[in-house]
Amino acid sequence: MSDSESHNKQVIGGGFKAIEYVLSVANKVGPKKLSSAVRSKNACKACAFGTGGQRGGLHNEYSNRVEICNKNIQAQLSDIRDPIPSEIFTHNSIAELQQLTGKQLEDLGRLGNPLYKPSGASHYQPISYSDAIQRVADHMKNTKPQRSFFYASGRSSNEAAFLLQLFARVYGSNHVNNCSFYCHQASGVG
Repeated sequence: MSDSESHNKQVIGGGFKAIEYVLSVANKVGPKKLSSAVRSKNACKACAFGTGGQRGGLHNEYSNRVEICNKNIQAQLSDIRDPIPSEIFTHNSIAELQQLTGKQLEDLGRLGNPLYKPSGASHYQPISYSDAIQRVADHMKNTKPQRSFFYASGRSSNEAAFLLQLFARVYGSNHVNNCSFYCHQASGVG
């Protein structure tokens, strides 16, 4: 995107334009998948605010009004997209993929398989989950726990974060953090 294109790009912060944007993206995944995702008993994938609790989504925990944010919809939509076809990785080098914008990469879909880049290779290779787990296990066996850092996603569940920190401690490391800490540290300090 050129400087003039990014300068003239309209920023959508809410209202009817945001609804229009969400509906256009929702058409890509289908109304049934979208409806199921936004009505689930979950937390907002953008800010972790409760979205429905035991009543299901489209509400916050303390209100009967319908409430859902654009960021939550965007995060939900990215999770339910179709997987990126493996041909994308066999036909496009890492250098070519690096030329894509974040939006272009996200529009390809979600990762459906683990990827591996052999030393000296120019392309990612899709591998099986058992192969990926074995590679990670072998690497961890050869790495001292003090040299390890475990980093959780704010988009994962509390249960997944709990298991990750438990795993890190069993491994022998107390170097555990979450992306939410970095995102919200400025709002919580002085």
